[in-house]
Amino acid sequence: MKFDYHIHTEDSYDSSIKAVDLIKRAIQLNYNEIAITEHLDLLPLEIKKYGAPSLDHYYKRIKELQSNTSEINVLCGIEIGDYHRVKEYALSLVEDLQWDIILGSVHFLSDNTNVAVPLKKPLTKEQVRNYYLQNLALVSQCNIDVLAHLGVYKRGYHYIPDESDFYPLIKDILATMIDRNIALEINYSSLRRGYPTFIPEIPILEMYLDLGGKLFSLGSDAHQIEHFDLYRELIPAKFCTSFRYL
Repeated sequence: MKFDYHIHTEDSYDSSIKAVDLIKRAIQLNYNEIAITEHLDLLPLEIKKYGAPSLDHYYKRIKELQSNTSEINVLCGIEIGDYHRVKEYALSLVEDLQWDIILGSVHFLSDNTNVAVPLKKPLTKEQVRNYYLQNLALVSQCNIDVLAHLGVYKRGYHYIPDESDFYPLIKDILATMIDRNIALEINYSSLRRGYPTFIPEIPILEMYLDLGGKLFSLGSDAHQIEHFDLYRELIPAKFCTSFRYL
């Protein structure tokens, strides 16, 4: 089965993809299932920059696409950024709608450093620890289907850093995900940004398997049509199983 459960289209402020073009492209590339997962970013600094979000137009648009598409399964999804920090606000927007897939992600440290954009200099050890603590809070406190792009702060790096000091914390994140049936996303957007591999890397994926994890998701995290499907072939086959069909 060929799938991608992390794609942004025209209702994400930073995407140039038209959903109709995405669907055509996915069919051409023999995808069975895709998820459109627009951003829901609710931290005060994001609302100040991008405005208060409205999901009505997006939700109706995807539902119409679903009803008019028969050659591929199109999922109606959402990526809630820093969900644990805006939980009540996020729930007020999403809980009355029927989502096929909900991604949770960490974009900001507790000091509001944005780690989802290429960084001018590597994070300090304390910042990396804070990043993983934010992920632990997210998977512990929020009802999500998938943890998106674990290790996103490395997307601007051109080398694989030594994270062995954080393995106990990462193991806690993975164990919590397993207990709560949250799938682990393999995000390959890092490869197009100069990072040597996908995130999380093989050692962390193997750690997840060793802990008993079985639920995987794949995400191109595409914001431009040419990024859809790019580098997907580099993901080892044993990780290319959809959590939705286990």
